[in-house]
Amino acid sequence: MNKSKGVFFMLKNKNIEDKEFKIGYVRVSSSDERQKLGYEAQKRILADNNIDSIYSEKISGRKDNRPEFKKALAYCKRLSSQSYKVTFVVVKLDRISRKMSSLLNILEDLKSNNIAFKSIKDDIDTSTPTGILMMQLLAMFSEFEVNTLRERTKEGLRQAKLDGKVLGRPALDDKTKNKIANLYCNPDITVKQVAIQCNVSERTVYKIAKQRKLSRLFIKGTSFHD
Repeated sequence: MNKSKGVFFMLKNKNIEDKEFKIGYVRVSSSDERQKLGYEAQKRILADNNIDSIYSEKISGRKDNRPEFKKALAYCKRLSSQSYKVTFVVVKLDRISRKMSSLLNILEDLKSNNIAFKSIKDDIDTSTPTGILMMQLLAMFSEFEVNTLRERTKEGLRQAKLDGKVLGRPALDDKTKNKIANLYCNPDITVKQVAIQCNVSERTVYKIAKQRKLSRLFIKGTSFHD
């Protein structure tokens, strides 16, 4: 199976005066191929729901750069801008993204472009009041999840401090500081190279240089030792 299957147009007759389009999207990853919702299964379900055209690709749901997905959204937006009623359809929510934050951003993008969204297996359809409520609940749960994780992180840091644990990167020993100082005073070596050789950030190099009042001008006989 190729990474990108491209667009598959359904053989559905549509009159010019018919102002409604349903655009489907199919995504499978390597781990999905043995699952019940493989490529053919998704395509069949979408076909049973009178989809006008289907975009599909084989790629991870955690990746944001998905060519066929972007084409599908662009096509939906183009139709919507021409006053067509458009619904973007997937078999399951996780076909759009496995990241809640990305999913909500995509759904908000669809909404702002007057494009309805439908997830068949999840029974979500934003063209209905119930579907809109479901999206609002998803957003609330996502915010709750983020806030809960933030509080747990803060509590973990507080407890670590109470337990006497040292947080952050370990302090540099004198040997490393002296090495940084010696290299910094050599004008033939850039600060970036000093940072790489000593496995520290450039900011740390400048900090030590400032503490020791070092100059980039090399002074013969100047050296720092343990």
